[in-house]
Amino acid sequence: MICSFRSSASGFLVAITVLFFALPACSDEYGEYIDDWEIRAHGSGFFRILGIPSEMLPDGIDNLDLLILGDHLIDGSELAVIGYGRDTLCFGTVAFDMFLNPAKAFASFRSEDSLIILSSEYPSRTTKCNMSYAWDKDEQNLIPVESWISDKSADLLASADSLLEISEIRQAADSIFAMYYGWAYYDASELCCRFLRAAHEASMDAPDEEALDYYDAAVYAFDIIQSNDTWFISFDSLEAFLSSDYAEYIEAEELADILRDYAKLFRDNGFAVEAVFDNTADILEGKE
Repeated sequence: MICSFRSSASGFLVAITVLFFALPACSDEYGEYIDDWEIRAHGSGFFRILGIPSEMLPDGIDNLDLLILGDHLIDGSELAVIGYGRDTLCFGTVAFDMFLNPAKAFASFRSEDSLIILSSEYPSRTTKCNMSYAWDKDEQNLIPVESWISDKSADLLASADSLLEISEIRQAADSIFAMYYGWAYYDASELCCRFLRAAHEASMDAPDEEALDYYDAAVYAFDIIQSNDTWFISFDSLEAFLSSDYAEYIEAEELADILRDYAKLFRDNGFAVEAVFDNTADILEGKE
């Protein structure tokens, strides 16, 4: 009986030991993190990881939140990993070593590689700081995998530049249209001048119908860029042009030459508006 009792007690102790080491380490600090998470549960200061499969997590845990622990977030922050469901547990902390903007941050599970992605976007830009993490089911913690910068608007602007080089004027304008916070990425006057040059250059080597299409595409772009599609024919004096932002990016003589070419194009195709182009060209040449 004594041996049997000792054997049973030994088995019980082994079971308790195994159970103890199967659970995440707990501390008073972790308890504070859980208390803080519960206080903030209906506010801000944490990121809910969307889409993480519950089967990846321990029993009793349905999802994970990342709780911000720092106040100065320019260089990132430590994040407490809070699991919740039937139970609420803290699975330690993990670093986000990049700019962290709680107002524009998003965490989600990426199914193709089973990684958790946390992205933080700069104010008034689409520049994103991204970090990926893997969930270690055995150790029950998050492991940083990779960090990188992405910027959709910068990519679209680069795409527009490439399209302008091959005279795809309207497609380039569509890329600008798809940008967010465009004013943070380009100078509107400079970009308008670039579109005008590209459309004019393409028009000079194209049949009249295509040349007119290039012109229309440029006007379409001007409206997207700055909601002013007649800027290039709206100067009432040379001084008005020279004091404008456009003068920094295009010479009066160059703009006048472009307008003369368009005046001829419209005249040859029966459009009465050629006089407007000639008159503005006169102004830019100091003949007003």
